[in-house]
Amino acid sequence: MTLPPPKLDDLTWADMMAAIRRRIPAESDGTWTLHAPVDPGVTLLELFAYLLEQRLYWLDQVPDALVVAILRLLGLEPPRPARPAATVLRLAARQEGTAVPLVPAGTALTRDPTGEVIFTLDDDTAVLPLAEDGEVTVWTDRDRTADLRARRGVALLAGDGAPARVRFTLPLTGDHPAPGPIGLLVELDAPAASAPSWLPGAVADVPPPAELTWSWFRPGTDISGAYQKVEDGTGGLRRSGVVRLHPPADWSTRDTGLLVSTPAATYAAPPRLLQLAVNASAARHRRNRTVSGADLRDQIGAWLRLPGQHLVLPDAADRLLEATLRLAGQEWRPAPDFTFGSPADRIFVLDRAEGALVFGDGLTGRIPHPDPDAHIDYLTGGGRIGNGGMTGNWLPAQDLPGAVSAANLVRAEGGTDPETITEARRRAAASLGEVTRAVTAEDYVTLARATPGVAIARAYPAVGAHPGFPCATVPGAVTVHIVPAAPRDDLIREDFVAAPLPDPGMLRAAAAHLEQARLLTSEVFVRAPRYREVTLRVTLSGDPADVTRVSTALTAALRRFLDPLVGGADQDGWPFGQPLRPSALLRAAQRALGDLADLAAVAIGLDGADAVEECDEVPLGAGELPVLRTVHTRIVPAVEPGEGLV
Repeated sequence: MTLPPPKLDDLTWADMMAAIRRRIPAESDGTWTLHAPVDPGVTLLELFAYLLEQRLYWLDQVPDALVVAILRLLGLEPPRPARPAATVLRLAARQEGTAVPLVPAGTALTRDPTGEVIFTLDDDTAVLPLAEDGEVTVWTDRDRTADLRARRGVALLAGDGAPARVRFTLPLTGDHPAPGPIGLLVELDAPAASAPSWLPGAVADVPPPAELTWSWFRPGTDISGAYQKVEDGTGGLRRSGVVRLHPPADWSTRDTGLLVSTPAATYAAPPRLLQLAVNASAARHRRNRTVSGADLRDQIGAWLRLPGQHLVLPDAADRLLEATLRLAGQEWRPAPDFTFGSPADRIFVLDRAEGALVFGDGLTGRIPHPDPDAHIDYLTGGGRIGNGGMTGNWLPAQDLPGAVSAANLVRAEGGTDPETITEARRRAAASLGEVTRAVTAEDYVTLARATPGVAIARAYPAVGAHPGFPCATVPGAVTVHIVPAAPRDDLIREDFVAAPLPDPGMLRAAAAHLEQARLLTSEVFVRAPRYREVTLRVTLSGDPADVTRVSTALTAALRRFLDPLVGGADQDGWPFGQPLRPSALLRAAQRALGDLADLAAVAIGLDGADAVEECDEVPLGAGELPVLRTVHTRIVPAVEPGEGLV
């Protein structure tokens, strides 16, 4: 259920006077007969309407501080600060002797010749030696390296719940131990709802779709082992991410084999790999800086015990992102504003435009005292300026022991400028239309599809359905059937999934999301849809010129028409529980065939039964969807008009 966003100043003087005049006869019992402006009573009403119109206008002209305070009272975010862009860099370094360089986290690199746009690495990354023009090879049921090279999307693990594995060979050379974690970029063809791990919109702690094991082996030998630790940014190959492998002490760059396996590949659809790169680390458009009280002696020494003190930080104007401050041995923390601050609170507000820390007035926020030993850690960067394409000219923005360079493997995205008060008000008004409580059946659909971190394409709420009581209607119980997003670019591709089922992690995530939104007296269950296998027998009349072409086109059209994601008359998925009607199937098939052939009849069978129903509709239960398995085609002679009549 949603509420329309209110607008307080849309009532004009003319509207008010028209409404008032309509009320005069009833309110005066017919004794007030002159309603023209010459009447003193009407003159007073016009004056009051004029004053009320002005006050309604004032209601929408609230100061910025009040807007921020109201947002916080409503539990909404205040104006959002600037956000840094993020990308993934592939590092390269000059090898010195036998040592493999380790580039530490926080290393600053830039693609900008002026050095204004600086990105820093998220993690320590070992820069392993790579073979010249080497490439990652991938083997599933056969060698898929050519598909990976062309970014055609390599299906890694099946989604049938059976054990599965995939092998990679990394282009490493030499015989060197790793001084730190091995960084791998795993880019997948994943839905937009599963944002890559390095972007700001990524959702943490989403249950994985399958339990994965990452291990290493030395090609051509029996030497293999497990990694000491695996930091899987892909969430079990649910999304694109950076995987950090911590090798054991006996590992070396001769161990180029990588094995990813699972005892049960419970994916909704096989993950499609677009790119796998070594020596990768996420990087963000920000730079770490530190300054002491001695560096800011002139400013701090000039502080008086007066409100509104500022502390301008070096090289932070229009760049300041975050800051922490330590004064007189006490930690000061940033706050969005001083509205809810007390005289004892050690808080400050960040002024990005000035690049300064702004302190309180002694009533809302403590007034700072001079301290020559003050210490400030702050971050600069952020904004849309950090967004950009892929380049290979990244160089260090600071002195490093070895020659390090980098290239970004994905676009730098996610950088935003600070949100203005006007934009924050629009966001707050739009949030009034957001569904946050599951009250109606449609609310369950909206909330299920909006589950963070997972891609749910469709949802159907079966009101009154309880898994423990399948033959009864239980008041307060709602079973939500969800259909995950699955690729529909090619319905004859070998890894196409005709009946996508949600993985266990998706079911848990959706259940947890709906649990927070349900009403107190309701029970919510999240389940997969039940698929009914459909067998069709299509009768063609006449003598088609190309039977194979007709049969292929017919099967493709009917498969798409019955598809759970793109089927149905509206092409947004076959409706849950909608019966199968021979007339609808006949119409869809004839529309696809055009002049290739004429259809005489369609017979339907369910769950392996012979297709015998040609006239009546075949019902489906609530929470059930069809999936086409077989289409049998037969050809009968064409019947001329009037033939067979006596």
